[in-house]
Amino acid sequence: MTESEDLASTDDSPLISPVQRSVMSSFISTFINKSSAHMKKDRKWRWWNFLSLFVLLLILFELIMLCTSYTLLHDERPLVTIVKRQYPIIKYTHLDTDVQSKIEKGTRVYHVTKEFGPAVTSDLGRYVTGLAAAQQASGSTKVAIVMPMYSFMRKLATKIELEMAIEMRGGRPGQTIILEFRVFKMVHAFNPPVQAPSKYEWQMINNVNTSVLITPQRLPAPTDAVPVYMISPANKRPFTQAFKSRTPEEIHDESPVLPKEWRDQYFAKAAAAFLAHKATASDEESIFAPIRVVPRVDIVHIHGVSNAYVAKFLQDKKEADDLGPRPPAIIYTMHDHQDELKYANSFRSVRKFLDHPAVDREKLHKYTYGGRMFMSKFAVDRADAVTFANHALAAEVVEGRKDLYLKELVMDSLLRKAQGSRFYGINQAVDYYSTEHPFISDKLVNKSMLYPHYALDMIHDQPLLHSTDPSHPLALIVPNIPTYWTLPDQTKDFVHVAKDKAKRFLIKRRILRNADMKRPVVLFHGKFVYDAGLESFERAAKLFVENNMRFIILGTRKGYPFERLEAIQKRYPEHVHVISLAKDERRFGIYCRAAADFVYVPSPDPNDLALQAAEGLVFGSAVISTGAGRMREALIDRPTEQRGNVKVIYPDPTKQTEKGATLTSYEYYNAYLYSDQEASLAAAISDAAADYQHFIRNNKALREEFILRMIRGAISLSWDKGHYQGPVHEYNQVYELALKDRFIPKMRIHEVEQENELVSRLKNAQSQLM
Repeated sequence: MTESEDLASTDDSPLISPVQRSVMSSFISTFINKSSAHMKKDRKWRWWNFLSLFVLLLILFELIMLCTSYTLLHDERPLVTIVKRQYPIIKYTHLDTDVQSKIEKGTRVYHVTKEFGPAVTSDLGRYVTGLAAAQQASGSTKVAIVMPMYSFMRKLATKIELEMAIEMRGGRPGQTIILEFRVFKMVHAFNPPVQAPSKYEWQMINNVNTSVLITPQRLPAPTDAVPVYMISPANKRPFTQAFKSRTPEEIHDESPVLPKEWRDQYFAKAAAAFLAHKATASDEESIFAPIRVVPRVDIVHIHGVSNAYVAKFLQDKKEADDLGPRPPAIIYTMHDHQDELKYANSFRSVRKFLDHPAVDREKLHKYTYGGRMFMSKFAVDRADAVTFANHALAAEVVEGRKDLYLKELVMDSLLRKAQGSRFYGINQAVDYYSTEHPFISDKLVNKSMLYPHYALDMIHDQPLLHSTDPSHPLALIVPNIPTYWTLPDQTKDFVHVAKDKAKRFLIKRRILRNADMKRPVVLFHGKFVYDAGLESFERAAKLFVENNMRFIILGTRKGYPFERLEAIQKRYPEHVHVISLAKDERRFGIYCRAAADFVYVPSPDPNDLALQAAEGLVFGSAVISTGAGRMREALIDRPTEQRGNVKVIYPDPTKQTEKGATLTSYEYYNAYLYSDQEASLAAAISDAAADYQHFIRNNKALREEFILRMIRGAISLSWDKGHYQGPVHEYNQVYELALKDRFIPKMRIHEVEQENELVSRLKNAQSQLM
């Protein structure tokens, strides 16, 4: 028997018969099936399973809410309790504007700001830009700007001025972190000169063939530009993310990695370090400098509460004798009292940037409430003089007629400043230098269309029309006395000659037609948005056509359906012309403004200064407007009954030439105002057209008087109003008062020796020259 047969016989043993085997297999299969069915039945969820899951999820939710609430409560700032108080009423006394300031010519003023020039999003930026432009143009002070270097301004930075470093506290006790940063410099021109087309040629420089610009580049005049020093982000995170913004609208957005408080503290300390360097940079002094000590920084003008802590760091520099022999005086201007009084930094953030935290903690205790340090009170105490950007508000606060929110934080300090004649309100004015100005524009110079300075000097010789009530800064008053004009003897000194040249220029460019030399030109200049009143263009254009007036629509597309404007142009091609491309606006914008006889301002924004109307006046154009907005008080409506009340005396009555003529004018109107009704608009446009035909076109002397009257009203609204009047000269008085309070430490022995050495060097240099 083989092995396989043996195994087979074993399997077929009589112990388990085939019948028994089949029964057993069927039993096992039945058992397995029942067991699996029972297991499947046991896997079904019962009500207690759902209840257990619900309880578990509820417990998890409660734990999450507990942790989140703890974190929020831990980070929540404690409530600040401020006791309401009654304050004595003090009579507000403004500056004596009849007294001319005796501030030293060439006084150096550094404005510290977060907004300026290309980076402007609020009234603060417009205020600083307009003030700096007018101060520089006046020639009484030398102005500079200190601001952050935002990302979108990097391309404007022409050179690195300095590489500096500041310290801050680290996360561990006693740890110090060094933050290195750069100070970039650019020159911001308010009236940039027109450059010739750039031409390059190849030159060998250091054995390298290099493309070199050979076109002579014209620099702006010193009175038309200011240096801007920009603080860059630091070299360590998270301060590498400081000032990251692609557009001006993002400059106040908070970075996800850098708290806004840290960013403000970093800028304040870096700006103070830079100003201290400028104040002590004796190595930059020329050997031919005057013998007297010339300070590098006379005034530090701080704008806005977010920059208030610059005063603290400058005070530390002064106590450490790091600001030179004549430390700068500090001026603090509060622009928005509602937000600035509430602005605070947590004291933990402040401590990170203190050089001596143990000593400073006691000094800063009175400015800290609930773990937060309120910067407005600190800046008011540390400043040598304080100003509000609103005269009426300053008077109402001091005299108790205005109740400010959280006024208890600053009232003690403000009243002390007012009692010491160091608190004033200085209003905002209209900035003409930051736009194209007809008396200084380089574009008009190149085309021989610059408005003559004879006219500007004649306007400055006239009494001002601005209101003497500071609570109405943009109001123009109508005097009871006439205005006397003596017209020039030369044709080139007439403004209407420059305006006619602008019209001929536009005729050659096919923007105007030959018929426009004898009919009025009306200009709209602004953005094509719904808020600008563009809905009235259809009925206004119809009225312009009925009165034979040319209507130029100049602007940029910003949301309003451009098809509607194109339809108006197609309907009235002989009377309406639309300019909407940005390049065309840059090329022809100033010439359209110079050629315009009237400007159409249908619905100015009530919250801005209505620059469309103001810029029209400075170009000698009367305003057709509803008169809404803050410019309402500056627009003097044309009288309905009396008109043409201007007497002309000619040198030779037989010739009646305008050259050398003398005019006596009782007219002061500069606008044709209308209501929302269509009949009112029709009457205003009809009056404007009639005045042009009867009193402007037919008599050159009357036309010149009309243009001079418009410009005179515009000059009366500017930062520098002439006759040593206006916000520029008011600030000069404030600077003069602050400089009187400046503490000048006694000169030490080594400084006397240095001055004696400087005197000897000057004498040797003079002897060599002789």
